[in-house]
Amino acid sequence: MCSRTLKIAFLALWGVAVSSVSALGLADGAAKFVGNIPVDGEVPSDFAKYWNQITPEYECLWVQIEKNRGEYDFSKCDAIYNWAKQNGVLFKFNTLVWGSRYPGWVSQLNVEETKDAITAWFDAVAEHYPDLEMIDVVTEAGRSATNQYHSGFGRGNLFIDALGGDNDGDYNFVTTAFKMARERWPKAILIYNDYNTFQWQRDVGINLINTIKKNGAPVDGYGMQGHDLMATGSSPTNCLNFNILKKYLQEIIDSTQIPLFITEYDIATLDDEIQKRCYSEQIPLFMEEEHIAGITLWGYIYGKTWASCNAREQGCSGIIKDGIDRPAMTWLKEYFNFQEDSTTTIGSSLHLQANTLQAYDIFDLNGVRLGRLRAYTMNDAVSILQNTSDIKIRGIYMLRSVKNGTVKSVRIAR
Repeated sequence: MCSRTLKIAFLALWGVAVSSVSALGLADGAAKFVGNIPVDGEVPSDFAKYWNQITPEYECLWVQIEKNRGEYDFSKCDAIYNWAKQNGVLFKFNTLVWGSRYPGWVSQLNVEETKDAITAWFDAVAEHYPDLEMIDVVTEAGRSATNQYHSGFGRGNLFIDALGGDNDGDYNFVTTAFKMARERWPKAILIYNDYNTFQWQRDVGINLINTIKKNGAPVDGYGMQGHDLMATGSSPTNCLNFNILKKYLQEIIDSTQIPLFITEYDIATLDDEIQKRCYSEQIPLFMEEEHIAGITLWGYIYGKTWASCNAREQGCSGIIKDGIDRPAMTWLKEYFNFQEDSTTTIGSSLHLQANTLQAYDIFDLNGVRLGRLRAYTMNDAVSILQNTSDIKIRGIYMLRSVKNGTVKSVRIAR
């Protein structure tokens, strides 16, 4: 069932992501990324240790960048974008059109002026970031049965009319935004992003995706925020039943036929064991489902996430608390077989680096990347490759160290 679009998405993502990775992250060697967001607008020093994809939370929003009409300040977005480029971490721009976050002056504009403002915003982003690889184009435009949109489209703004309207639910304004994005970023992965689309408004999301596809929107991925992956009405709140989640996910895959992205995954609870249980049931499902291209956690430092657990404790979805891993984070490391770097201090200044696994990419003579293996040294990696039964064709292959770029040729005889 894997569509051509899905294959293109994976190739585009990983052709970019693995070519310059300098920090391994939890998901090193996996078939998809596991990312996160900055903390208080900045990238923590340990970010690349755990995550190989980054989505700015607020720093790249229109409301942040163009506070005064025609005056663009990309500095906060630049800091994250440049860090990602320098560290080989996949960057996703978030977001071009969102009904809840836009400059206050937009509310004073008529339809034509609003269209001009949106066009100028798209142009400014394209000029500043012409090589974006992944973009949340439209966020939270799903329309409920009461004709209310998930975010503030049409409330205090004229976005819908400016982008072509929504004639009895045809989502033409969403389609227009995607066409505008494709004109400016012909090679980027363009994503629609929304919430409550696993449980309560699954049909709304499916209908929106299918409608804009039918209308010709160049949408490459469906971003599902994943804030609704806990059961409600139980005491205490628990994980969404695994079989129900699996059923819902399959329904979405079958109905939309489009690559999925888990864009804002979090489990907001004060109960460590419930959080761990949700992670241990849900993350493997997402990692092993071929139609999901990647997972972005929505924060990892306790006290620094948006979730408040019924206003009892802010940031309760965090998985590192006071510098100590919560059980969910411990489980993540175990699931990905994460190797902590360790050093032993000798005297006051000399440090002896303990043996740690390193990553090596494998290429054939045509330069095609075949996969990745881990070993303690290059010589160990050579030995592993020579003795593996996974490569059936004899010939010369190349190993390249992800850490320092060292290349070595390996002859395989079969």
